Amino acid sequence: MKLITLQRDTIENFIHIEHTCIHDVINEEHHHELEHILDYANHREQLLFIKKSSTLLPKGVRLLYIPHLEELGITTGETSISLEWTGLEEDTLYIIQDEEPLKLRITNPKAGVFYKTLA
Repeated sequence: MKLITLQRDTIENFIHIEHTCIHDVINEEHHHELEHILDYANHREQLLFIKKSSTLLPKGVRLLYIPHLEELGITTGETSISLEWTGLEEDTLYIIQDEEPLKLRITNPKAGVFYKTLA
């Protein structure tokens, strides 16, 4: 699994930091939230599973996990989920820290992402 942090940058618009140190964004009190989304199969009731074609994610710190597409019944290998600024990859946890709402697009009706907002 990959871990990518997305944070708005006023000059570059968005930066992507792969395998970042999550302690810069997620503190100790958020670790249980992180565990829930990584163990999504056992914590589905505590997560939001977004399948809508276009969703506006609220501002703040968000966790977004894209499971293996085969688990969602998708065999094409195409990425069918994207954010306003970047394409998203399967089996990847995104930590998004942004003070603006962010648009999530899901073009394949079988696709979806697990999502949780951190307080």
